[in-house]
Amino acid sequence: MLHSVWALATGVAVILLARGRYGFVPWVVLFLVVTWASTLFFGRRATRGANVEGAVGIPGGAPRGIPGLGDETTSYVTRTMYQETLFFLLPFYAYSTDVTSPNVIFLGALAALGVLSCLDLLFDLWLRSSAVFSMAFFAIVAFAAINLILPILAPIEPTVATRLAAVVSLASALPLALHGPVRGAVRWRIAAAAAAFLAAVTVWPHWIPPVPLRVESAVFASAIDRETLVAADTLADGVDPQDLAGALFVRLEIFAPSAVPTNVSLEWTKDGRPFRLSREVAITAHEIGFRLWDGFRLDSTAVEPGRYRVTVRASGGRVFGRADLRVGAAGRSG
Repeated sequence: MLHSVWALATGVAVILLARGRYGFVPWVVLFLVVTWASTLFFGRRATRGANVEGAVGIPGGAPRGIPGLGDETTSYVTRTMYQETLFFLLPFYAYSTDVTSPNVIFLGALAALGVLSCLDLLFDLWLRSSAVFSMAFFAIVAFAAINLILPILAPIEPTVATRLAAVVSLASALPLALHGPVRGAVRWRIAAAAAAFLAAVTVWPHWIPPVPLRVESAVFASAIDRETLVAADTLADGVDPQDLAGALFVRLEIFAPSAVPTNVSLEWTKDGRPFRLSREVAITAHEIGFRLWDGFRLDSTAVEPGRYRVTVRASGGRVFGRADLRVGAAGRSG
């Protein structure tokens, strides 16, 4: 238990150190290679002298025998690589996650897997005793890492990167489950887990945050210069509808650490009801990101009071930010 607490504490330290340091992201590739090799070695050692469930364990119990120094070292390295990789990835996915969108579930799943990897005895047992678990765990971790790395290292649109990451991570995870003799029933479970993984990632991409994109800031204004994108003013919550002169605009600063091509659209809602969807714009971000703007102008009527929300979506309906403004009472700054 003390070691699990220590592992969790080091994970929190990694989160604090990794925040915004995109230069460290390529090192995750090395982490994955070491994790893959140690997990494969760990699984093969577990099959020796054991009646296995599928490839790596005994149903309902741990493998026979007392682990040697090699087993313990490999087990420790495997757990550590999983822990540090997951905790390293968490801040980057948190930046691209909107808590009101479905992709917050993926962020929560990564955090849960990180905590699970800190529970040494349980995590060690499951890696030894289930081929499906060892495959699925590595596939998810590898997918999360590759999905972040690809758009940074190459000019790949995040949705395309997500599909490529799913294929690469699953292909690299399958040997972890199939390196030994596999019974028929376990083979079907492996196939079902692989199919479910591919479906979840490729058919429903809106569950995955479009890393590495993130919304840095948002400004609402009564007017925006379309050439310079300078806002005429900065509206605050509670702005008087009469001050808007029948128009409402928003400007968003989007961060990207490299030249990431992406398609972006903005959805407007009033009190939770959609009323405007901008066209999808193809943009190639520079290293400092890019700016988006949208708005509407009414010919004769004033902007109605209410809660206005602008949701930022990448292709595939993937939400990665939002901005809110309450129009009511009075109040304007700037």
